[in-house]
Amino acid sequence: MAETSSARGVAAEIRRRCPGVHKTKVHKLLYYVQGYHLAWEGPPAFRDQIEAWEQGPVVASLWHTENLGITAWSEALPQSVRNIITNVLCRLGHKSDCELIEAAHREDPWVHATEGGTHIANQVISHKSLTKFFSIESPDIQRLREALDLVRDDSPFVPDPPGALDALVARYQRR
Repeated sequence: MAETSSARGVAAEIRRRCPGVHKTKVHKLLYYVQGYHLAWEGPPAFRDQIEAWEQGPVVASLWHTENLGITAWSEALPQSVRNIITNVLCRLGHKSDCELIEAAHREDPWVHATEGGTHIANQVISHKSLTKFFSIESPDIQRLREALDLVRDDSPFVPDPPGALDALVARYQRR
């Protein structure tokens, strides 16, 4: 099994792809990268722990390092981590710091770690909690899956006869 990356390495890749991204947003994106990597790949994307802070999920060890002005870092990341970063940036990269904080505050890992937001004292958000939450299919995916199950007949695939596609295209081009 490949060695787990560091949060610094993942954060550096996020900053490389999103120049000028604010530190707070990087930490929220790290939370999503870690959650999806745990759910989809099994092992964590990075070894550092995520904590539930007032402003949402934070990688405390990285936060303190960045407060010393250390942000530059280079690390070869596994392909699975790079793929998850791409997915997270495509889906959430356009959101603001505040939007990501609000979203995380509504999600089970942060809610459970902070006892519903009533006990915020930098508690660790467990890998188990992240895996459980990020493994849940969205309602949209569930509806699609149910709709496919209704129409799927599991008949063997029979390819169209040669020329069938050309005939169909020709038929509709005349209209």
